[in-house]
Amino acid sequence: MTVSYTNEVDISFVDIFSLLGASPGKKKIIFIDPIVLASHDRFLDLEASDPGMLLVPTNLNETNKDLESLISILSILETNGTGRRSDLICAVGGGALLDVVAFAASVFRRGISLIKIPTTLLGIVDASIGIKTGINFLGQRNRLGSYHFDYKVAIDPILMYGLHRTLVRQGLGEIFKIAVIKSRGLFDILQSFGSQLEETGFYCSSEGKNILSQSIHLMLEELHDNPREQNLMRCVDYGHSFSPLVEMESVTRPGIKSLPHGFAVAYDCLLTATIGFRRGILAESEYHKIMTLFLAHDFGFDNNIYLDHNLLWASFLEMTKHRGGKQNLPVPLSIGSYTFVQDLSFDEMRKSAETLNRLVCK
Repeated sequence: MTVSYTNEVDISFVDIFSLLGASPGKKKIIFIDPIVLASHDRFLDLEASDPGMLLVPTNLNETNKDLESLISILSILETNGTGRRSDLICAVGGGALLDVVAFAASVFRRGISLIKIPTTLLGIVDASIGIKTGINFLGQRNRLGSYHFDYKVAIDPILMYGLHRTLVRQGLGEIFKIAVIKSRGLFDILQSFGSQLEETGFYCSSEGKNILSQSIHLMLEELHDNPREQNLMRCVDYGHSFSPLVEMESVTRPGIKSLPHGFAVAYDCLLTATIGFRRGILAESEYHKIMTLFLAHDFGFDNNIYLDHNLLWASFLEMTKHRGGKQNLPVPLSIGSYTFVQDLSFDEMRKSAETLNRLVCK
């Protein structure tokens, strides 16, 4: 049976406070990032005026995106007598919070409806729109998870106000990824805005919303006919071959600065582009444009963990296993087009990493 992804997921730009203020008295359980709550007093005003609303401050990140956090959220749902269809359940925050609450929603009473309200750039263009949920387990990112179709996504860029530029750059890693591998048009737009891309207020403008809309649309194109990843040759895996174990290891390895997801993805994109350039399938002019776009922003490429070629390769081997035993490595042929590599060797990857590190660590 074919599952139509876009028919089941409603993604829209809305005024969040009007949305949550509707239907006063209806039970509303809202899991919300404490920083977002502290930055927007209107959430507390809504709770004070609506006896059915319960705000649940929920601090989740990659270090505690685990079974314990999942059980805590499920316990709150059970304690508050959450119904299958009668109540409004929302997750308001970044990607980690959306992932865990969505996982809880997918298994509670065999699945309840959820509204995802992303508050970070990464959450808007990546974590909120997919049907995959997940938590980390035994050192592996998103090792436990599910597919959950019963949700809506409500986007209000005003919730990004006050985000540190580092958090904005995390989202840029994913936006740049989708532009390089799928859309020269979006790539050209990104080039034209430069440092404005790191300003949260920019995404409330028509130009900023256009970038968000295009990024989301490009991702949904890939999910539409392959929601459960029956086809393991996915161009949106660009940036996700060498980075997963590196990202996880950076959190615990002594003397290494922790890498946010979008930063690790950005390095992975450039490493893969370098592989294509060294093979001669990506022209030097295109490679230079890709490098210039990424290097205009600080993605922390000077992190010493990238010198660990064995770790990069271990991540690639793990992803090869995840892809059914085939490498299925998406490599740009030019900006907006790609091929898949199936014969990458450790030595080729190492030489490409050495080339890249010389360029980004001048």
